Amino acid sequence: MLIPLGGSVLAIPAAAEGNKYQDLSSVSRILSAGVENAVLPSVSEPEETARGTSFSGIPSYSFRSLNGLNGKIISQARSSVDIVMYSINLKDNVEAIQSAADRGVKIRLIIDEAHVYKNPSSLVKKLMQDSRVEMRTLRGTRSYGVNHNKIVIADRQILTAGSYNWTYGATYNNEENSIVLTKPLYVNGYNEYFEWMWGKARTLAQGQSPELQNGYYGVPPKDDGTSVSLNGARVPAYLFSPGSDSEKRLAEVIDGAGKSLDVVTFTFSSKPLAEAVCRAEKRGLKVRFMMDANMAASSSLAKYIKSCGVNVKVRRGQTEKGAMHDKFAILDGAVLETGSFNWTTNASSNSFENIVFVDDRTVVKAYQDQYDGLIGAASDYAPSSSDQSSGVNNSGYEE
Repeated sequence: MLIPLGGSVLAIPAAAEGNKYQDLSSVSRILSAGVENAVLPSVSEPEETARGTSFSGIPSYSFRSLNGLNGKIISQARSSVDIVMYSINLKDNVEAIQSAADRGVKIRLIIDEAHVYKNPSSLVKKLMQDSRVEMRTLRGTRSYGVNHNKIVIADRQILTAGSYNWTYGATYNNEENSIVLTKPLYVNGYNEYFEWMWGKARTLAQGQSPELQNGYYGVPPKDDGTSVSLNGARVPAYLFSPGSDSEKRLAEVIDGAGKSLDVVTFTFSSKPLAEAVCRAEKRGLKVRFMMDANMAASSSLAKYIKSCGVNVKVRRGQTEKGAMHDKFAILDGAVLETGSFNWTTNASSNSFENIVFVDDRTVVKAYQDQYDGLIGAASDYAPSSSDQSSGVNNSGYEE
């Protein structure tokens, strides 16, 4: 497909043109914004995934139209929808929740505390007033900890996880991803994690939580690490924060890679992970590292890994207003790590986060194709002499 763009044309790859999950409305937003030399990453056709469930027509991953993906899953729920979300200001999935409630579906929602008590959107207020929605709030530990998860579980048999918040910016401006999981190993683990968080979360009647010390919540559910492997070493199917020492365990997985490491993260302040990346570079792996351009400008660790010889790239989102908000890694082209987890110590120690490891070849290849397209349109990282930030933005949280 060729679309006029000023005095030239914008070519959309055939794979993306034929992909019914590709949000081509974003093209019109790019054009109306006057962005020149726009490049769309190639997008593989996702497979429908709901095998063994009552759900149909659901892709196993998506990088565009993520509001539609979440809404489609919620619209097919018959008994329950459990949601853990950091931020909500887009009506699509709120309407899907309310339609599900009309059908008698049990709705439970855990939302980050600050988005209820500090600056609630009109849609959050609407959900607070809906008696059919059981809402609880959750904050992390210390002053920077948040509930940063983005999880939807329907009928306790299918779930989405990834970087996607239910917001306008995430839907139309940022680069984001969602993975869909139906294998009992993953679904059971995430169900258990939800129940663990639900028991820790506060009802609206209980009000806002005081600041909590690190370690307050204890240890979340853990996987026994027997289902996914990398070069013969066991890899956990999932890691949940806080309380799992996720940055250390992710660093150990990276140490098991033998050929290549591709990483994208929004923020970056984890020294253990930075050192793991440098070790991978020193072992001779092909290492590529990509960050949001704005966050990289104040990240001392982006500068650190570049000094180790790592190929560091930066870019923005779908539009100039958007963020590179993905957080995933591909190891040896064989194992995908994705979820809500930014590469920060705060995400590991204080915030509610999730990481999932997947070795499904089709899914890994799709993420590899997406990564290749994104980094192909990225710019070289040029550190400044004043890069001293921890990688956490001025609001204290990582979004």
